[in-house]
Amino acid sequence: MILDAHVHCGLTLPFEVIFNEWEKAGINGGVLFSPVEEIYNRYDPNFTDSDIYKKSRTNVHNYLLNIINNRENLFAYYFVWNDFQIPDKKFKGIKWHRHSNEPVYNYLSSECKNFIEYICNKKLPVIIEEEFHNCLNFINLIDKRTNIIIPHLGFLNGGYDRLKAEGIFAEDNIYADSALADEYEIIDFTKNFGTSKLLFGSDYPFGSPYYELKKIEMLFSGDNFNKITCDNLLNLFSQSSY
Repeated sequence: MILDAHVHCGLTLPFEVIFNEWEKAGINGGVLFSPVEEIYNRYDPNFTDSDIYKKSRTNVHNYLLNIINNRENLFAYYFVWNDFQIPDKKFKGIKWHRHSNEPVYNYLSSECKNFIEYICNKKLPVIIEEEFHNCLNFINLIDKRTNIIIPHLGFLNGGYDRLKAEGIFAEDNIYADSALADEYEIIDFTKNFGTSKLLFGSDYPFGSPYYELKKIEMLFSGDNFNKITCDNLLNLFSQSSY
């Protein structure tokens, strides 16, 4: 079984489109989380929140839950924003995302602290895409209490080499996904930290599931291939108390 651990899906990017791409690539399922545009206004650095986006977040998360209902090999992540709503128990993980020119998470709020405590208590894996200093701060807040996934091998979290030099990838609870990562970084990561901490991901629609999977197929085979494309992700889910 091959699972894609990094796919955007929502009302603006319907599952039927993704399913067709997976079929072409021979992918059996994977992780779905909302496109950014359905969670917050990424083009307004001063954005806080609005009724429109509150409704949009509710709609897209309900859409994802409906998609995974009664389907095998599909998993939804809850995309958190500054209202820090506690996710439905059907969500298997958390998506935490922003870029340096986008509105910021309110890390100092009591709601944020309560949310972090909740996801740590439930051992929900968190895929975090944040600028470098906020990424390090988040890792410190988690304090090894749940697993963290660094997407793109850190390309948008400050860079692979910078995170490696900081010792981030050496931590037992830090995983990474391969979406859009360079082959050199994938090889270096697995050489230094093993194949049990890497997840295959495509970052569709920004990456092609077919070509991202071919990249993994060219580099790995046997047990290592199975770990990266399926087993490691399922192992993360098995550690959750949900």
